[in-house]
Amino acid sequence: MIAVRVEDRAGERASFAVRPGERLLHAGLSAGLGLPYECATGTCGGCKATVTEGEARSLWNAAPGRRVCRRPGEILMCQSAVASETLTLKLPAAFREAREPPSGVRVGRVCGFRHLTPEIGTFSVELDAPIEHAPGQFALISAPGVEGPRAYSMTSAPSSTPRLDFLARLNEAGALTPLLFSGALDGCEVNVLGPLGRATLRSDDDRPFLAIVGGSGIAGMLSIVEAALAAGHFGRHPSRLVFGLRKPNGAFLLDELADAVRRSQGGLRVTVAFSDEPPGPDFAAAFPDLEAAHGLAHDVVRAGVSEIAAERPIVFVAGPPPMVDASMRMLVMEAKVSPAEIRFDRFG
Repeated sequence: MIAVRVEDRAGERASFAVRPGERLLHAGLSAGLGLPYECATGTCGGCKATVTEGEARSLWNAAPGRRVCRRPGEILMCQSAVASETLTLKLPAAFREAREPPSGVRVGRVCGFRHLTPEIGTFSVELDAPIEHAPGQFALISAPGVEGPRAYSMTSAPSSTPRLDFLARLNEAGALTPLLFSGALDGCEVNVLGPLGRATLRSDDDRPFLAIVGGSGIAGMLSIVEAALAAGHFGRHPSRLVFGLRKPNGAFLLDELADAVRRSQGGLRVTVAFSDEPPGPDFAAAFPDLEAAHGLAHDVVRAGVSEIAAERPIVFVAGPPPMVDASMRMLVMEAKVSPAEIRFDRFG
């Protein structure tokens, strides 16, 4: 094991041990440190740090997040390993509060893949031991023959069973999802690191929530909705979910969302926003418990901006980076929501 020392912007220090070849971010999070990150897969740049002593080697030179590493010594902790006997890092931000449950690695097997559309599917991983997670968190899955882990949000509410359920979008140019969609990973052994992510519903959240999600960003919200239903949250705090999709003929999980509205007894309001074409009259007939709109998800929310400001809800945002960025700009600039009140995940 190799010792890694870390100092944050405020001068607070911490240390953790890492194995040769192990990703620095993964080791630090597993040790319980509040290291900064967002995606943990090299796409966002949120885990940038500067090497001040020792050496680190890159595990993915072409990581999109490396665009933020403009100065000598700057690295992405999620895509770097130790290349010296010791290593010291300086963070550009303060340590985050370490949250429970802590991250850990489990071994599991992929099972139960199911197509929802040609591009969207669900699957499960049966683990050798349970992973405790909060509603809205995600995990990193590493599969044999695929370089680097991939992030997937848990769709089910937290439980003590050694099984995690996920939603996946097919990326034909990718390395992992084509294997999933073809069935090549059925029964395959994978490593799972989790839980990760801070866009969660917490046990002390005693306010309504507003969720703006796009595409496969709905995954983590399914877990949040299930947990809220179990806790009776919607009976005390009527909440709203706006789900952005492109076209009605590519819609998915609408039956599950309609069921959640019914189980909430009206406490959860779900609007499906179709950006590319409006829903036909058959939508209302098929899904009377759901609302439908034509437009981008954040524009649909914008129509009730004064209501948002008055209710001061917890806000969840999840989906592709352009959708997340547009939603956050609208919420902060027009709805006057504090950035600290927005819990978000970008899926780039």
